[in-house]
Amino acid sequence: MTLAGAGVAAWGIWAQPPSPTDASGPHGDPPAPEPTPVPAWFVDREERRRAEEAVCQSGSTVGITTSLWGAGGFGKTTLAEMVCASPRVRKRYKGGVYRFTIGREVRGRADITARVAEITRFITGDTAQFTDPADAGRHLGRLLDQRKPTLLLLDDVWTAEQLDPFLHGGSQCLRLVTTRVPALLPAGARMIQVDQMTLDQARTVLTWEVDGLPPLTTGALLNATGRWPLLLRLVNRQLKTHIATGQDPAQAAEEMLQRLRVHGPQGVDPAGGAVDVDRPEDRRRAIRATVEAATGLLPEDGTERFAELAIFAEDEAIPLPLIARLWRATAGLSEHRSRELCAELAGLSLLSLSTDNGGRITLHDVIRDYLFSTRQPAQLAALHDQLVDASAEDLPEAAPLSATHTGSPYRAWWELADGYLQDHLIEHLVAAGRTELAEAVAGDLRWVEERLVRHGANAAPRDLSHVPTTHAASRARTLAQSTHLLAPTDPASLVLSTLYSRLAFSPLWRDQVTARLASAPTRPLLVALWPPPDLPDPALLTTLTGHSDSVMSVAISPDGTWLATGSGDMTVRLWDRATGRCTATLTGHSDSVMSVAISPDGTWLATGSGDMTVRLWDRATGRCTATLTGHSDSVMSVAISPDGTWLATGSGDMTVRLWDRATGRCTATLTGHSDSVMSVAISPDGTWLATGSGDKAVRLWDRATGRCTATLTGHSDSVESVAISPDGTWLVTTSRDETVRLWDRATGRCTATFTGHRSAVHSVAISPGGAWLATTSQYMTVRLWDRATGRCTATFTGHRSAVHSVAISPDGAWLATTSHDKTVRLWDRTTSRCTTTLTGHTDDVTSVAISPDGAWLATTSHDKTVRLWDRAMGRCTATLTGHTDDVTSVAISPDGAWLATTSRDRTVRLWDREGTLSRAGDRAANSSAPTQADELRDAGDPDGSARLWETRGGRSAIQRAGSHSAANSVAISPDGTWLATASSGRRARLWDRATGRCTATLTGHTDDVTSVAISPDGAWLATTSRDRTVRLWDRAMGRCTATLTGHTDDVTSVAISPDGAWLATASWDRTVRLWDRTTSRCTATLTGHTGRVESVAISPDGAWLATASWDRTVRLWDRAMGRCTATLTGHTGRVESVAISPDGAWLATASWDRTVRLWDRAMGRCTATLTGHTGRVESVAISPDGAWLATASQSGEAHVWNVHEGRTATLVRVDGELTTCTWTLQGQALFAAGSCGLNAFELRT
Repeated sequence: MTLAGAGVAAWGIWAQPPSPTDASGPHGDPPAPEPTPVPAWFVDREERRRAEEAVCQSGSTVGITTSLWGAGGFGKTTLAEMVCASPRVRKRYKGGVYRFTIGREVRGRADITARVAEITRFITGDTAQFTDPADAGRHLGRLLDQRKPTLLLLDDVWTAEQLDPFLHGGSQCLRLVTTRVPALLPAGARMIQVDQMTLDQARTVLTWEVDGLPPLTTGALLNATGRWPLLLRLVNRQLKTHIATGQDPAQAAEEMLQRLRVHGPQGVDPAGGAVDVDRPEDRRRAIRATVEAATGLLPEDGTERFAELAIFAEDEAIPLPLIARLWRATAGLSEHRSRELCAELAGLSLLSLSTDNGGRITLHDVIRDYLFSTRQPAQLAALHDQLVDASAEDLPEAAPLSATHTGSPYRAWWELADGYLQDHLIEHLVAAGRTELAEAVAGDLRWVEERLVRHGANAAPRDLSHVPTTHAASRARTLAQSTHLLAPTDPASLVLSTLYSRLAFSPLWRDQVTARLASAPTRPLLVALWPPPDLPDPALLTTLTGHSDSVMSVAISPDGTWLATGSGDMTVRLWDRATGRCTATLTGHSDSVMSVAISPDGTWLATGSGDMTVRLWDRATGRCTATLTGHSDSVMSVAISPDGTWLATGSGDMTVRLWDRATGRCTATLTGHSDSVMSVAISPDGTWLATGSGDKAVRLWDRATGRCTATLTGHSDSVESVAISPDGTWLVTTSRDETVRLWDRATGRCTATFTGHRSAVHSVAISPGGAWLATTSQYMTVRLWDRATGRCTATFTGHRSAVHSVAISPDGAWLATTSHDKTVRLWDRTTSRCTTTLTGHTDDVTSVAISPDGAWLATTSHDKTVRLWDRAMGRCTATLTGHTDDVTSVAISPDGAWLATTSRDRTVRLWDREGTLSRAGDRAANSSAPTQADELRDAGDPDGSARLWETRGGRSAIQRAGSHSAANSVAISPDGTWLATASSGRRARLWDRATGRCTATLTGHTDDVTSVAISPDGAWLATTSRDRTVRLWDRAMGRCTATLTGHTDDVTSVAISPDGAWLATASWDRTVRLWDRTTSRCTATLTGHTGRVESVAISPDGAWLATASWDRTVRLWDRAMGRCTATLTGHTGRVESVAISPDGAWLATASWDRTVRLWDRAMGRCTATLTGHTGRVESVAISPDGAWLATASQSGEAHVWNVHEGRTATLVRVDGELTTCTWTLQGQALFAAGSCGLNAFELRT
């Protein structure tokens, strides 16, 4: 029996010549490789038999692991290879048996996606490219579904993130996984533990090709090695080497035993028994003795060179040329001699040697740890220093990227070709004591670009995290806030537009981005014209992605190092807080996971689901240990008692159940609620519990008797969440009535009501000390509250949909939230705080300006008033009245003596500081002169309050276009100086293109505004709405001049004719209507679509139009005759958008089938199908010169396509859905809007 990583048992399938088998798939897949013959010294084990049985039975995953956490060298890989070589297994899997090593170096989404694609290509020959590992895995699963039964050996898997993509589809594919981390295996996987060998097995390995060993000495050697395969193989190689020189076998064995006794555990206790491999100290001493015995066989200086390998990362493939550089620096060895020495070390099983890519070696982590322990810190630092210097020799010196760079010059490390050094350079620099250089390199945008393109979004933040400086930590945090938007692209360089757009407005990165854009690293590029509306809240730490549906619940472990989430995708995910990586995915529920709770000791967790069950899970193995049944409706909430012996659940069946954890039995059923029990919490002493219900009541229960001891009333809608204070004297509840209430437990009285949320409050958590609490809302916000004062101290924004759940870390420093947007977000509690909330306005606050001395401020509102506020006191000092409509903007004079306001009543009013009206103008006004008001554009809150914020981290308080509501449509004026958006908030807004300021808000629609179009002369515009109307507006006055009625369902799209005389609208009533602009009369109704009509476009000559529909077709219509002249088919999903080329010869359509199609208008044929979007394509726009095509998708990507080449030329991602895009008439700028607001980009070619 050999060990994994010893070099002698490598199964090199990549080099195997193809052989004729019946393993090829139905589409001419490459043939599966033949297995490497099993060497004579392989020892059969009972674990092999059990693994083979598991593999030949039905199932999807078999895991071969070790019961010793983190331990290696027990032979998992070798055992798996024996299973794969079994004739029985080969016969069972006619689709082929494949082995692939994953390894630690495959890290991050980019690496994993590339590995999945590589494996797909090897098995099937398919070359499809993906940017998301889940998408790549699903594609592989679909291909495996078409094959005969197939076995995949996935060797050396370290994280759930690595394994998850391989678990999709492949109904006839079994995954055989070797891992040291059993928790990452999916629920239901068969686990085969591989630990210590039996005596007979160990004796076979020890004596292979070695005869004449005395039985007593052999037995002693078995004890000294602990029957550990790693040590057995090392000792066997050394014995064979000594005997080959003519030494007597008995003498060689005795000398080896003495070495082990001197240095191993028996050196401490000669009378002791065998090595106990369960004891880390025994393992360490045994490996030391064995390795030192092996190094004694090396040539002069060989031991020292071997020890120098301690500075390399464990379980990594280290390039031989890099080792040669190190040894040339430390001992003057030539590359030839370095290769010879590595071969000798491999011959002694001290390392693994591969000929791939110019030669690579791998150190088993057990041996690497030993080598590390043999060197003093100063020696290690010197070695790291020598490695860095040797590696820099061929690199040019880098020019400073920005004028602000003041540090020492350094090499262009981003030009490194070696993948290992790219991954570990920063660690080597820090270990060498070169912290300043490490910070400079890791923070150089050129390094960040290279790491992002080659190794994925997490690589650069990980590099910066290794640098122990505050500045590096700040840079890492800024990058980490956007990693979820930096998934791989094809080609890889396309991701850079998104990187630049996220960093261009950060003080930490701005200068470097400006310099890089000037040097044109990649073209074309989409460059942000103003700060994106979705720039992260300064409190955001990171965003965790991976769930494929709404994330319903989150819990944080007692030590704060990991968290668990439950989702509508029916899974539970465990996450590492430090890295943001998913470490395990727990499957088994057959409906949404509504709630998750972690035990007090962090060793197990409980989940409640829509499948009416509660499941208990072992955190270490990821296995479901119990399924609790009894509820007759969804389990909405679960809580675990402080001692971990029992739990409580609340259900849609209106009951609360108590369960014994050990037996899984229901010990009590508490009844009394008259609607679903939405939340349950257990008191700190475990003697009572509280529940919140859809019946608007909160109930307190005695655990011992099961009796309701109090019913707390006051909420006017469903109680969504309940939490109990750390001392058990009070509790807090949240409700769909938009309030948060605090209650005294003893009296049952409501002691405080917190207001501020604009919609249902879904969740609440109390800080460890009870001084503050956090709440989440349907309105996408997270709020922090001071418990004593009831003031909102911070509002975190960033989620793109309802926020379902919140949990606070044990130290109170950070919190986690989950959302319907499928993400989990981690927040720093201390980063930003609201210092004052100014209340008094009775409608939306539209604008705010700060006085030159900062002592006071002015706000305007839709309540028609202007308010002046004392900043220090937070009091309203004056209310200015006189406007007769919404007040839209305010500006303060440079000396602070007077102010100006604008209103939809068509006046500008000037006021002196004391609030006296100075003068009123009769001219139309939509904005005021730029002053300090520009520094807080649109900073008002739709809840009728204004907030003052202390900001840290260099983030300005500017909130740009559309930051308060989703934009459904955007149109640009003919002269390109202004634009209009249609909003989900019943409003259309006009914006100044240069500044990004809202210059007017058009109100009148009674439901969401779905589409907007601007007339050819820019004097008027048209909007459509879900209220089934079309409205025409005068741009100068901001007034509605006409309301067009006739549609019988939502009106979704509008287009204006080239001469501005008529317009066309599309509706969910399946019709298209043509309207005369002058008379506002409907002149024609076009029918024929069998589904909702989503989009309409008019040809450049106005003679025909095109429409797109949910019926998956595009129709062309003759305007004069009102007839359908062609029906274009081919899309397999809803067609959401249509655009016509400037010359009218072709058109483009966007669909939910994730494709864009180009059509020849004359022929009615599809001429090209553009693929690459990872989500539904919602909008398409053609540039004025017809050379570029822009598309916007539900996944938050805006693509620009080269029309002639039919490929993506550049793309950018935003943090939310994109629903619309449009070009300026000059074709130099692209505007894209959606749930996150309005984005503006310049196309640089």
